[in-house]
Amino acid sequence: KLYNNYYWNKIICVNPCGEEGLPPWGVCNLGSINLSALVRGKDIDKKGKFDFDALKSIVRTAVRFQDNVVDMDPYVFEGIRKTQLEGERRIGLGTMGLGDVLIKLHLRYGSEESLEFIDKVYKLIRDEAYQASSDYAREKGSFAKYDRKLYLEGKFVSQLTDDVKKSIKKNGIINSLLLMQAPTGSTSLMADTTSGIEPVYEFEFARHDRLGNHIIRHSLYENWYKKHEKEVKDGKLKKPEWFVSANELTPEDHVKVQGAIQKYVDASIS
Repeated sequence: KLYNNYYWNKIICVNPCGEEGLPPWGVCNLGSINLSALVRGKDIDKKGKFDFDALKSIVRTAVRFQDNVVDMDPYVFEGIRKTQLEGERRIGLGTMGLGDVLIKLHLRYGSEESLEFIDKVYKLIRDEAYQASSDYAREKGSFAKYDRKLYLEGKFVSQLTDDVKKSIKKNGIINSLLLMQAPTGSTSLMADTTSGIEPVYEFEFARHDRLGNHIIRHSLYENWYKKHEKEVKDGKLKKPEWFVSANELTPEDHVKVQGAIQKYVDASIS
């Protein structure tokens, strides 16, 4: 019953990256919010402030945008068209830039403080996304296979806030599933931020190309390094604990973050 559509179809496979468990002819349009762009403050040595109000607004806009894609898709295959328009209206709203957010907030990835922040962020995303989808159902109707009693009995849906569940009971909901966490490889590169919910892979590495040898640094680390280069070279200063790379983390750190986020995701994490 953790799968929202448990009462009328079942998962038989996943998409190539694994963030969407899909039924026959199932598809999902994906979109990711750049969380790093929501941290206010430019000084790398000072804790930034995360804009939760902006996140609420962006989540609601993203749900509307992605639901419109369901209607506008040309659907080359009839089976896919039928599954989406006569069944699920599935969308996949996710995030990128979490690793950079934690650095900007001076929180070590996987620490108890980081998990408290992560819990707040992803609970908000879940609640606002489901509320928005329910609100839009008043205008556009619910997904075709919506059953008020059975949908609300789903285990994931039952964990929503009372206000959101009341809204779904009254208005229905336009999308059967709404959330996932994808790798965001290309999109995070274009946005110059960390991929998906992952930490920074490495802060500094050597690159050899036709122009010679270069030291490439992660952009936030580069800002900090330039500011403190003399102290670093003199051995008087080491990078702060919140500049933690994937290889410096324990397996437990990785799993704790993934577990904290999966709790609020109705599909999966790649």
